[in-house]
Amino acid sequence: MERITLLQYLTALQGALRAIVFLCALLLIILCVNKQSHIPAFKYFLYFVIAMGLWGFFGSIFFIYPEDTILPYISPFIYAAMSFSGPAFMRFCFSYVFPHKKTVIKSLQWIFIFPCIFSLFVLLPPLQKYSIIFTNEIIYIPYRDILEQYGFLFYAYIVYSYGTALIGSAVLLYKVIKYPREATMGSKLAIVASLLFIGQNMLVSFYEHNNFFFWIPPIIVTICMVLLFFTLYYDTSEQIIVQGQSALLETIPFPVFILNKNNIIIHFNKTGKEFIASIKNKESYFFKKKDLLHQFTIFETDPSQQESQNHDSNKILQRKDDKTLFFLQEHEITHEENHKNQGDIMMMFPLTSIQAFFTTLENKAFRDSLCQCYNRHFLELKLNQQISPEIFPISLMMCDLDNLKKINDCLGHTKGDEYILTCYNEICRHIKKESLVFRLGGDEFLVILHKTTLEAAQTIAQNIEAKVAQHQNFDPYTAGISIGVSTAPSPSTPFADCLTLADEEMYKIKAKHKEHL
Repeated sequence: MERITLLQYLTALQGALRAIVFLCALLLIILCVNKQSHIPAFKYFLYFVIAMGLWGFFGSIFFIYPEDTILPYISPFIYAAMSFSGPAFMRFCFSYVFPHKKTVIKSLQWIFIFPCIFSLFVLLPPLQKYSIIFTNEIIYIPYRDILEQYGFLFYAYIVYSYGTALIGSAVLLYKVIKYPREATMGSKLAIVASLLFIGQNMLVSFYEHNNFFFWIPPIIVTICMVLLFFTLYYDTSEQIIVQGQSALLETIPFPVFILNKNNIIIHFNKTGKEFIASIKNKESYFFKKKDLLHQFTIFETDPSQQESQNHDSNKILQRKDDKTLFFLQEHEITHEENHKNQGDIMMMFPLTSIQAFFTTLENKAFRDSLCQCYNRHFLELKLNQQISPEIFPISLMMCDLDNLKKINDCLGHTKGDEYILTCYNEICRHIKKESLVFRLGGDEFLVILHKTTLEAAQTIAQNIEAKVAQHQNFDPYTAGISIGVSTAPSPSTPFADCLTLADEEMYKIKAKHKEHL
């Protein structure tokens, strides 16, 4: 009986191990397809598994039946499959670390151009040889090592394969270092798997097929695929983005945010982007929930529970800048099978009806019901606020309508309201938009003009008086308005003194108008 040598034993073992790689890859493909997950990393993991499975399949054929006659036809397929493994692994790493950057992941499809070119070069000669065999022109073709046959192209293939694998590993390492709180055990296992993949690449590239250590790569590949699969299958908390990343999410007209278990916002819809953009010095992704809520005043919430991580909570928020109101709802996102918490979904519903109610209350409190300008109550609030030095000099115009009482008594209050609106509209036509108009009483208006000198304010007052006098809709009474002007050149000028001076000037003008009647 012929004795089996150690080399023959190792060769058969390697063939069996490569067959196991193929069967493991086939099983993983079935499991991934059955899971029906929309996680981007699962799809690109399949590409990597397919490349490794083909490598294991063609390798097992030769090592189980180690005849040099079939080596020229098998080795090109082995190298072709391996050439796709590095780029597929790199694309998987990007999709695992940055699942939200769809444009970047899609652009990585161009990294497969070189493997396609390399596969074309290594597969054409075997196909030609197959055609020769089928025509019975030749039976045996001596094996030529791929390094001898393709030279520089083979070295380029090695560098490219290493480079893409290293970039993928660097991306995994980047996430662990950049976002340590988000780097779960799955991220760390993925790094271990990436190092194993790089190690087996080195063994495959630099050791001959009959080397003593060449049976180790199939074991490493199997471990690598299994680790990556379990990383994706059980570490879906890092891929929680998929639970809300659908076309429907982007059509929702109110802000929606996806948070992981650490209350880190990792995804949001288009409407939520305006809230993210307003947070200064923050990255677009992976920032804390409290950084977002810092823009709001929280109502109807127990202060002792605001910092807790209670789920399924409801709050009313008011934005600090534009005072808009939102109804905040938070709900848990649980795993479909084990019902464990994976994070939260946070939705902010605009309270347009309540906002309109608050706006109505504000208008009733601070605005005149007839002219819709500010009232005396709002003026008192403004006088208590600090005035910016940039808007000085400030000029005041104290306006009093002539003959309003006579028009009300003789022509009726409807005609009197028309007279008030006529004078108010003429005031608004002659002042800037940033100027403030207050109705202090039935026939009195106060106008505050920013960055306006005394001479400029007097010119505006004269123009308003002239325009009001041209209205002839109130016969037998003439339309008229008396305007007194004063100016505060700097913040050191008492505002109350300016009001008193403008009021005095207004009575002087009113007395002159009575003399001309």
